Amino acid sequence: MVKLLQKKLTEKLTLMLKYSFIFLFVLLTSCAARKVDIQKVDTVTKVDSTSVVKKEEVVVTQNNVSVNTDIDEVEVCPLIDTIPMVVNGVTYKNVKLKYKKTKIALVDTTKKEEVKKEDKVVKVVKNKRERILEKKIDKKTNNWWWLWILLLIALGYYTYKKINRTLF
Repeated sequence: MVKLLQKKLTEKLTLMLKYSFIFLFVLLTSCAARKVDIQKVDTVTKVDSTSVVKKEEVVVTQNNVSVNTDIDEVEVCPLIDTIPMVVNGVTYKNVKLKYKKTKIALVDTTKKEEVKKEDKVVKVVKNKRERILEKKIDKKTNNWWWLWILLLIALGYYTYKKINRTLF
């Protein structure tokens, strides 16, 4: 009977050890400290602009030209043809003198206006599409505390064996 009890007890212990090892294996392999760093930059810049630059330039050309002309005309006409008349030595007798003094002032004040119009069309099209997805996963496991659990289980098993030996 003792052997039968011992056999059942060892079967239960081995079954319990198998389940505890499976449980520990699952816990040790699945648990870890996980740190995920995700940087997502999604920039969409779209600039469509049309600008019209109107440039109007007025050029004024102004002429101020003045021409002053003084004309002195002396006309000596004899009244009778038989009487002598010397012009540069100045002896006139019976002459008709005509003296004409003329002042001509020509003033040219023309003003020219030239209008220069310039239309300039500037088109700016800027498309900027930036899509950056950066994912960093830092997975660190800390299994030292599991070592303490394993030691406690081993210590429990050892004490159970010691107590079981003394009872049977």
